[in-house]
Amino acid sequence: MKKQISQHMMDWLKTEVHCWKSEAIISENQLNSIISQYDSKADSEQKKTTAFYTLISAASILAGAALLLLIGYNWEILNYIAKLAIIFGITISFQCLTLVSRFGWKNNVLSEIFSLLSCISYGSGIWLIAQIFNLNAHYPDGFYWWALGSIPLAFLGQSSLLWFLVIVLEIIWCFTEADANFNSTWLFFGRDTQLPSAAYLMPLLLLPGFIWAYLKNCPTTMALHLIGFACWCLSLWIAWNFQSLAVPLLGALFALYWLAGMVIKTKEKLVFVSHQIGLLATWPMLCIISFYSFQQEITERIKPEHNHGYAVIDGVLIFLMGITILLIYSRSTFLKISLKYISPKELILAFTILTQFSLMPAISYYFGSESSFAMVLTANILMLIYPAVMMDEGLKTNSSPKFFLGVSTFLLWTIIRYFDLFGNVGGMLGASLLFFLSSLALIGLAFFWRQRKAGFHVN
Repeated sequence: MKKQISQHMMDWLKTEVHCWKSEAIISENQLNSIISQYDSKADSEQKKTTAFYTLISAASILAGAALLLLIGYNWEILNYIAKLAIIFGITISFQCLTLVSRFGWKNNVLSEIFSLLSCISYGSGIWLIAQIFNLNAHYPDGFYWWALGSIPLAFLGQSSLLWFLVIVLEIIWCFTEADANFNSTWLFFGRDTQLPSAAYLMPLLLLPGFIWAYLKNCPTTMALHLIGFACWCLSLWIAWNFQSLAVPLLGALFALYWLAGMVIKTKEKLVFVSHQIGLLATWPMLCIISFYSFQQEITERIKPEHNHGYAVIDGVLIFLMGITILLIYSRSTFLKISLKYISPKELILAFTILTQFSLMPAISYYFGSESSFAMVLTANILMLIYPAVMMDEGLKTNSSPKFFLGVSTFLLWTIIRYFDLFGNVGGMLGASLLFFLSSLALIGLAFFWRQRKAGFHVN
């Protein structure tokens, strides 16, 4: 169990151990091990606050749903004046309670709850007013205006509660817009264009959240918006009919997150979120492209109407962004600018994965089915290098999450390849044996890690 110390003591400890490392008194592994034995009270309180807000968020959403159901129970018997009065009355009441809670009672928790309920009632009002007056419009616009109206309240808030609602609305908007096929876009305010229907204004909606996360140094909000940005990119690729090529492009974006999270040194909590999202999301993308049938599907669908050329351009742009990040890192290393610890193996792995993902559209476009086997082989090799690097880093830095991430991804690879290549041969009996051997391997590794930690503490 970690020892609790004050934030001031934790800052002092980190400063001291880095000085000891610079004087070669301790190694990098020992530095990480020393810090891992302590937990600041601020971090502990933050964990409690996160759990508290999670429960409060769930309770608020359920309360909002209960309110809507209560209104809907007798909705049909009301005239339109009563309906409008209820809609505006509830929204204004919750806004007043938000202000009273924030500035009168000095209770930020209640303020966030009332603000969330206000946003829910505001969004519900958009749809209910359309129902009252039988308005038929471009239905994704409802989510757009709901998100747009909620952003100012979220920006003035003190937690990620409202940002969660905003991101959910923005994601729903961008996918419904991409699927609407109305051949008109908000980029030109509803005028018919030759562009596919898509949420082209999504970056403007995401920008306030990124600014808020940076100013508040809030990793949760940053994670929400990085996921929102990835969803927006995916919706664009769907709208532009990239077909299966959306998968490697999404993988390239996650690899870019991973790479940027390792190299960027400002706002450590925020870049750590980018690193973790990229690290965890990249392997599943590799898993998808490691199937030969998927590679065949890509090459078989190379047709002019699928906008394959635009997919090539997008992939090259992501690749150039990765090169730019590496150049920034190389320049900092050359000028001997102080940087956080970066694993060279992990850096090379992330860039290699980014290269395969980002250049896959171009390779499949120019070489066709001849490149399928090479792409599958490369993906499987990277899927094996990934757990090897994670386990190596876990052992070097004494990090159990990385070590067991490596172990779990390796076991998943063996199971996936078994069903892919030998499922028809071994059947259920072979699968049973494989699962049994995997369980024994996990038990053995668990005991190995436990003994290693115990021996490390003794030394």
